[in-house]
Amino acid sequence: MRSNGPRVYSLLNFVLRMGFAPNTAALILLAADLLALITIPSVLLRRRGRPLAALSWVLAVVAIPFLGVGAWWVLGRTHLHRLRRRRQESGRTFGARSLAPFEAFAEGQTSQRFAGVLPFATSDRAWADGVLPPTEGNSVELLVDGRETFPAMAQAIDAARRQIHLMFYIWHTDETGRSLRDLLVRKAREGLTVRILVDAVGSPGFRGSFAAPLREAGARVVSFLPVRFRAWAPTFNFRNHRKLLVVDGTVAFAGGTNIGNEYEKRWHDVAVRIRGPAVAQLNWIFEEDWFFAAGEDLSEDHAVGEDVRIVTRDPALVPQDVRAACALIASGPDRRQNRIHDAFFLAISQARQRVWLTTPYFIPSHAILAALRGAAQRGVDVRILLPRHSDVRLVGLASRSYYPDLLTEGARIFECSGAMMHSKALVIDDWLTVLGSANVDNRSFRLNFELACFISSADLNARLGGVFADALKRSVEVNVDVMERRPRYLALAESLAHLLSPLL
Repeated sequence: MRSNGPRVYSLLNFVLRMGFAPNTAALILLAADLLALITIPSVLLRRRGRPLAALSWVLAVVAIPFLGVGAWWVLGRTHLHRLRRRRQESGRTFGARSLAPFEAFAEGQTSQRFAGVLPFATSDRAWADGVLPPTEGNSVELLVDGRETFPAMAQAIDAARRQIHLMFYIWHTDETGRSLRDLLVRKAREGLTVRILVDAVGSPGFRGSFAAPLREAGARVVSFLPVRFRAWAPTFNFRNHRKLLVVDGTVAFAGGTNIGNEYEKRWHDVAVRIRGPAVAQLNWIFEEDWFFAAGEDLSEDHAVGEDVRIVTRDPALVPQDVRAACALIASGPDRRQNRIHDAFFLAISQARQRVWLTTPYFIPSHAILAALRGAAQRGVDVRILLPRHSDVRLVGLASRSYYPDLLTEGARIFECSGAMMHSKALVIDDWLTVLGSANVDNRSFRLNFELACFISSADLNARLGGVFADALKRSVEVNVDVMERRPRYLALAESLAHLLSPLL
């Protein structure tokens, strides 16, 4: 017998029939269908080249009316076009002027050691993609955990004579945060130029009363992209995840270490202290972000110190301890391509001896996963070091969903106990080291503003390799047998978390 009432073809239909008149329910369903149809073209255009992601979003907006559409416009549709246009416009205005001083200074010093890893560094659009010319003649020093990093930063700030630039994702208002703040207050009162850029989401407690003494002393404090929930331009997805300190244009610090007590004991991380021509480039990265966030052009205010000028055309005249080559990449959703991701892929693909990777959040792209598997298949010593207990449980579960594909190809995976493993580092063979702020996950490679230092130095490579090996001593190796013996409910939880990988 044919039913006279409407069919129950969705959960929304069922719910509407429980509490709405038929005509009202029909109008709501029609509105849901129209919103889905309007949204689908946006999904197809913005997920072009990623058919599985596009199909998943199309199914979501159709199968989960209103909720799926809302999720797309707030989370899925990342509004990169609007943000990218604004950043590129600021870059075109600012880039040509601000790069000129040190490009002329470092003329003839561009390193060729990264030709295979950064083939795009010589393109006309390299700077627009955040890829700065590799330079020779740098001095680099590895700093392990807050116990080494914070005193070194404080010493450099205390010795500053002209200007101090800081950019951090997280700046806690705890003892460590207050100590650094008070030091900067003193330097600002001495008449130095102090500029501080903090991420609005990562450091929500910094901007109020905590930063008041800095402003009163004359320091400039700016938040990067304060959150706005306007439907046409949500900004909470686009975070400045970089960690950078530049003092007087002569010394810079970069890596994964934020400002807070937890980096003294509870979290393990690494940073690098750099002297040489790369410092001017790091300062340019700060200036570009400052120009975007504060609207202030600093291109006429360069501080290029004397030890930057140690660069010479004759390598024999460069002291042995400052022969590191540095290549810097500043990636973000404003860039046409994510060159940190591309350089990671190329470095892993060309490794011949070892690939030692540590990251707190491991959600690799298909390309990075294929590169790691390929390296293991070639007989390269592939070791991946991750935290035993992630501070983000969902990410930890999703990370484990990638283990089987790697383990079956010969890669080795270790989970570190004790201090939270927060290092973002890559050791390739005996010559290349990568340090910075980028995790191996979708958020770092697609949504966040990140900074990576590709450094060619046998000494730094050996030192970081030693730190990696020490961490292995307090780690548990996960092998195929361990994965096969894990409880069914855990395997199911990992598979469910894997579905959310694109959002993590």
